[in-house]
Amino acid sequence: MTSIQSVLAAFAIILIDLLGRAGLDKVLALTGGPAMVALWAQLQSVVELVNAVALAGVLQGLTVLVAQVRDPRDERSLLQAALKLGMGTSLAVALVVVLAAPWLATWLTQGKIEPILFLLAAWAGCIAVIPSTLSSYWLGKHQQQRMLGLALLVGIVWLLVAAGAWTGLSLRGLALVQCGALLVIGSMTWRYLRKLSQAGEGQADGTEYFHKLVKFVPVGLAIGIMSPVSMLLIRGLLSGMLSWDDVGFMQALWRSTEWVTATAAGVLSLVFLPRFSSTYGSAQFKSEMLRAGVVVLIPAACLLLLTFFNQRAMLATLYDARFAVSDETAALFMLGCWIRIASWLFLYGLFAAHRTWLIVVGEVLSLPFFALLLRLFAEGMTLERTALLYLASYLVYLGFNAVALLYSSHKATVVRHGAG
Repeated sequence: MTSIQSVLAAFAIILIDLLGRAGLDKVLALTGGPAMVALWAQLQSVVELVNAVALAGVLQGLTVLVAQVRDPRDERSLLQAALKLGMGTSLAVALVVVLAAPWLATWLTQGKIEPILFLLAAWAGCIAVIPSTLSSYWLGKHQQQRMLGLALLVGIVWLLVAAGAWTGLSLRGLALVQCGALLVIGSMTWRYLRKLSQAGEGQADGTEYFHKLVKFVPVGLAIGIMSPVSMLLIRGLLSGMLSWDDVGFMQALWRSTEWVTATAAGVLSLVFLPRFSSTYGSAQFKSEMLRAGVVVLIPAACLLLLTFFNQRAMLATLYDARFAVSDETAALFMLGCWIRIASWLFLYGLFAAHRTWLIVVGEVLSLPFFALLLRLFAEGMTLERTALLYLASYLVYLGFNAVALLYSSHKATVVRHGAG
């Protein structure tokens, strides 16, 4: 089902994204310091907010459904429906962001980010949906090699923004560079998608597939809105409880562990989600889940442990010597990261099972729950307590996802036996 070349391409895609983000963060740290790293992260959470409502919902559905259909006409119908729904949901969220920009700038950044930058970030998020749609379509067809070429193209955006930061551009200048680069790439991808969705001998009736993809919209709204908004709130809360420099330190710790967490998420998404989708409902699904657990969780634990023992050197390398946290903070946060990865294993199983509403409910128990815990235990907040609350929130999320998938699998087995 998944060739060695496809697996290698998946790892290359993950590495390109990580290197691009790490390189940009390094330049921001050198030219602007911890506060600049934190403020750029706030701006990118807005980009992710607009993009992720499609990526985490409709486009995940596109991957799952393309992996389950066999007729090229059905694939074209799915692609057209995904383009309409993906762009529609992202544009709707972008409009809300634009209208709320003055309030967001004051509440979440204490006026350190201009309202116009929220508009630019929303626009960048909309454009990013276009290449993400093509990538999700190719993933459903197990064409990770083609995705690699697109990832290289999109990676140019990070390179251009980093070059702008090195030359001393302001946040507004960096946002304009990001929007301009994404617009060029998005235009090229849009033309290709239109040709791809209309090629061949017609297409099947798209109504059925449109309705199937609509079921994934609530998931996109839940994950796509809750996660970035929660990150915006978390950074905003911590900046008030501590300082923007401390927020920058936590952001640096988050980014340093992303080498492990993003790789794990990429393997689960790029390699195992199509396999889960193809085998769900059969005896092979359990074997695929066990295989994914072994392939992802054991190496992740080893790499996070290695990261912990070298966290000071890693933060200094990725940023500079000013970026440092205590060993207790690092240990609690990295344990929370491993629990987070374990929760994703069951999350992708729920995607394959089309259990969209269970995913929506569970999403409340991840980053939104973490933000709530920060609010509840705000008095006397420290970085160590922040890391502990992060761990606690993902223990709850892991428990919910595991129980939800077991329930769904048991229910599916009962239905099959009853039908038999």
